[in-house]
Amino acid sequence: MKFESLDEKIKKVYAKVRTIDEFHWQIDDNSIMGVHKKSGMKLQIRIAGGKEEADKLAQEKEPGILDIIVIPGKGTFYVNNGAFIMSLKFLRPTVQDIADHIVWAGFKVVEEDGKLRQEDVYDYLGGRLIEHLKQGLVNGRDYVFWPFHKCKYCGKYVDIDSLARHMKSHGEDIKEWSEEKYEILEISFVDKKVYDKFGKEVPMDKFSDEAKDFIKDSFEGEGL
Repeated sequence: MKFESLDEKIKKVYAKVRTIDEFHWQIDDNSIMGVHKKSGMKLQIRIAGGKEEADKLAQEKEPGILDIIVIPGKGTFYVNNGAFIMSLKFLRPTVQDIADHIVWAGFKVVEEDGKLRQEDVYDYLGGRLIEHLKQGLVNGRDYVFWPFHKCKYCGKYVDIDSLARHMKSHGEDIKEWSEEKYEILEISFVDKKVYDKFGKEVPMDKFSDEAKDFIKDSFEGEGL
């Protein structure tokens, strides 16, 4: 297959996303498949002739693959069966938003061929993505995602930058850990609250003293 022989509609769609370098792009006559470079998550972009065809394609969505269906027109954007159905003008910002909602959430050191290798873990915050799109919220301006570790001793959330100091108070040295797991929480600058990935508010009494200071500084514009 040569690039010149691709359908013009596919070329037009590909031109909107090809400079988003968080993904490797694979192109054929019927769709474009993006593979997120860090997490390996797959994003499929398909083209439909209208809403009826798009809704039908949405019902054929493959499990484990993020799905976008582009249709003609200028003002269409909705979600059906987890698939994003939209006009072409919304494609690039939506793909960028999807990339922003694939977040590092920890690691594990594993043995492979006699060597040690770090496996990173990523979390896709799809529920928060839809909510942010509805409200027109922008990552870095209206909110940020941040990794917090839930301490096994006190049960409090500790921000990643304070973890070593916090665990030292419990007599542990995190440099001895071969695995770290984090919950990704959303720090909202709009209402100065913290939310979990399901959109539920996390009260301040759930955080360690270090994390409370970090969040307070973030709201005051000093922490991030």
